[in-house]
Amino acid sequence: MENSFINYIIEGSNNPLEGYVIFDSSDHIRFQNGKDVSGHNYGCNRRFVIEKNIQGGEGYTVTMHNLDGLHPIWKNNIQMAPKRMRIVSSNENIVELRGYGYDENALAFGAPLSDASFDSYGIVLLIENAEIRRIQLNMYDRNISIVYLK
Repeated sequence: MENSFINYIIEGSNNPLEGYVIFDSSDHIRFQNGKDVSGHNYGCNRRFVIEKNIQGGEGYTVTMHNLDGLHPIWKNNIQMAPKRMRIVSSNENIVELRGYGYDENALAFGAPLSDASFDSYGIVLLIENAEIRRIQLNMYDRNISIVYLK
């Protein structure tokens, strides 16, 4: 299922059939205002899951998991809560997804619209031979990018 699902992403489709793709990373580099502020973080194991929008409708749901252990408060391994995203550009082997809409759960707890907006997040995928080689997570509201490497 994973191999055929990547084709929807490569083709730039925001209406995939059921499925998902997984990208596991063991290293990342954090950039703030375009400057490397962390160097390599070898041994930091993360998993991105990109799947058909779990709420229905167009686009994808992107979730990141910490494979090194459970969060001390939430008692799960979710590093980045599920974000609704859609493809905004696709060029040869680079695909960019950008968040859209709002986190209804956050709004229900009284979060301001700016904090509940998914459009502060995006990912850029480098794809080679129908496989994700690198993911860049962008947090636009904080001018932070984190590049996740295999």
